Amino acid sequence: MEVKKAAIIVLTVVCLAPGINSCALKNILLPEPEPAVLEKDQLPHKVAIVPFVNKTSNPEAGSIVRKMFYNFFSSLNYLDLEPFVIDDNLKRNELYQAIVSGEAVSAAQLGELLGVDAVIFGEVLSLGKTYALVYSDNSAGLKAKMVRCDSEQTIWELEHNIHIQDGDVPLSLTGLAATIVKTAITHHNASHLQAAAELCMQMVATIPDREGVSEPPPKIVALVHNAGGKLLRPGDLLKVAMIGEKNQKASWSIPPLAKNLLLKEKEPGVYIGAYRIRRKDRLPHGVIIGYLRSQTGTASQWVDTLGPIKIGEPTVLPPKITKNTVLTAAKSPYLVENALVVLPGAKLTVQPGTVIWFLNLGLIVKGELQINGTEAEPVRFASLGAGSWKGIFLDKTKNGTNINYCQISDAEFGLRVTDATVNLQNCIFQNNVWGIVLEQSKAEIHHTLVRTSGKIGIAARKAQLLVQNSVITENNAGGFILEKSKAKIEQNNIVNNGNWAIKVADTASNVKAKHNWWGVEDPEQTEIVGQFKIQPILFENEIVAMDGTNGFSDRSMMGFFYHNALYFLRYSLAFCTSYKA
Repeated sequence: MEVKKAAIIVLTVVCLAPGINSCALKNILLPEPEPAVLEKDQLPHKVAIVPFVNKTSNPEAGSIVRKMFYNFFSSLNYLDLEPFVIDDNLKRNELYQAIVSGEAVSAAQLGELLGVDAVIFGEVLSLGKTYALVYSDNSAGLKAKMVRCDSEQTIWELEHNIHIQDGDVPLSLTGLAATIVKTAITHHNASHLQAAAELCMQMVATIPDREGVSEPPPKIVALVHNAGGKLLRPGDLLKVAMIGEKNQKASWSIPPLAKNLLLKEKEPGVYIGAYRIRRKDRLPHGVIIGYLRSQTGTASQWVDTLGPIKIGEPTVLPPKITKNTVLTAAKSPYLVENALVVLPGAKLTVQPGTVIWFLNLGLIVKGELQINGTEAEPVRFASLGAGSWKGIFLDKTKNGTNINYCQISDAEFGLRVTDATVNLQNCIFQNNVWGIVLEQSKAEIHHTLVRTSGKIGIAARKAQLLVQNSVITENNAGGFILEKSKAKIEQNNIVNNGNWAIKVADTASNVKAKHNWWGVEDPEQTEIVGQFKIQPILFENEIVAMDGTNGFSDRSMMGFFYHNALYFLRYSLAFCTSYKA
């Protein structure tokens, strides 16, 4: 009973964020998962959950869903390897990239390499917000199977999807664990995490379990901490709370800094611990692992899903760049405490693998900016404050700006360009209020993802714009808004945006938006605002991938599903909303 109460507390609290007083989530009723269980006898003993293939527009989806799946799977009577142990082994043997790319790697080969009896493969089909006509919800979808290594026999297989609708129900919560969760994550990420957790919990419950030689491992409900979205420096405390069955032995690790740190049971089933950051500690992308062990020795574990832990003393940048300056990964991460201004005549070059954190303001470029990320080592700009930072502002820059393989997140403006020229290649703009804003400027955008903007993905006024082979999705208000601009938008995936895909606000604009995939058969009825040409359009089997190959792998585009299978739900939900009002 205590575990069930703790689960309710965590699943409720995980909806909350600082400054949000009321939010709840409601499951949309969908059929129960029906797995294909092909072998129940002589189940394997040791199992590896290899990296999941990510077929969504969310860059973290594969990692998030795999961790959630692992966390619930660890309570079954199998011996499982920790994900980071599996990943290190795969990378050393040059198989990691092949698996995450969806290439065929035999279970026999993986079994010999990892020393396991069976392997679980997974393809994440969706994770994020999906928009319909009268509501939006958070969806999660996964296709997974367990394969025996010696015979390549599939033991268990299931494809399952869930949808959790945003609601507005007042909540009142107390307790130490609740306080930690509220300060740990944003509402946006919490919704995705809950969808992933619900999906994996339902799927794992259908896996045939081994008969345990002793009592089953104690169950863990959740693990939370106070390090989400901020940097812990020497002297700071990293606080951890784990919730599970009461009267167990609990511990946690943050490899490689500390292992098997004890957690004390402060309340029944609520285990609390802390670690004070030492001067020599440095961990830009760490992970917390929690362990719960019974008195007889059976154990389960939980891998943190709240995001990478950031520990250490950063390199603080001066407020002004007055001469040519190069930022490198060796001195990374960098911290900008207020604003960083590149003055006219100066050039700022950011090399591969560099991470720059902002406390509140942003980067203002009046000179020159060159970002040289690579596929293996992208450049990252992000916030360390409680709220968003201001973003990157190109203000009348000279000689044009080239930004390659750069990830910009949690900003008010991912990129704002005024009276300047910019070329974007292979970039990710995610969780910004505005993705890209152009004013009296010229921009070329190629192979770039713009998603989950609070308002608009790409906005242009009196600008010249070329967008090709890119994905514009899950932006709350809309994908594009264009005013008095000339734009060529082609070979893109412009799908699953809030109110519209493209809105042209005037008749003076010259917009060509042919050969795009819109996620629906007739986008002019629901996705297009304004007078401009979109025909011919691409269909699902004609989609061009961001890497230039046919068959774009993004499967979080739920257009057909929503305009057919959930057709009746739009009206029933609209009726319920008006009735409650």
